[in-house]
Amino acid sequence: MSEKELFRKEVLKTRKILPPRKAELKAFEKNTFFKDAKVVFTYISFENEISTIDLMQELLKKKRVVVPYCTDKEGSMICVEIKDMAELKTGSYGILEPCNPVDFDKNEIDFCIVPGLAFDSSGGRIGFGKGYYDRFLDGVNAYKIGICHKELFFANIPKDESDILMDEVITF
Repeated sequence: MSEKELFRKEVLKTRKILPPRKAELKAFEKNTFFKDAKVVFTYISFENEISTIDLMQELLKKKRVVVPYCTDKEGSMICVEIKDMAELKTGSYGILEPCNPVDFDKNEIDFCIVPGLAFDSSGGRIGFGKGYYDRFLDGVNAYKIGICHKELFFANIPKDESDILMDEVITF
């Protein structure tokens, strides 16, 4: 097992015992890139990720919102605009996803809220290891903000050349 895989395994164990937490809109409102953003990409939380459900409901009142949609099990993902939470159903991996996925041009995204198992002070991110977000975010010219549990923010984590760095990380 690689250093990154071992680290991921340990982080997953830790995350399972952490209390549920919610991402709050006020954590983003001070950010100039967020204020100026017209289109916000956000993940749809599941299991013990930082919950984005309430955040999404708030975002839908103020911004255009796009969410991920996994197109296969090999790591391909598109983004889909939603206008209401009712447009979501349980899909791949038990995660809520758009009922009628229509590919949205990811170059129109201004601000990305990205999940991760762990992040570090240089913007490094560890996900589940399938590469969905790294492939999706590659070439996206938007401000990227990672969010995670405060206990899973480190000075340094194992990274690969293919990892997309965040511009900022917020912990809850």
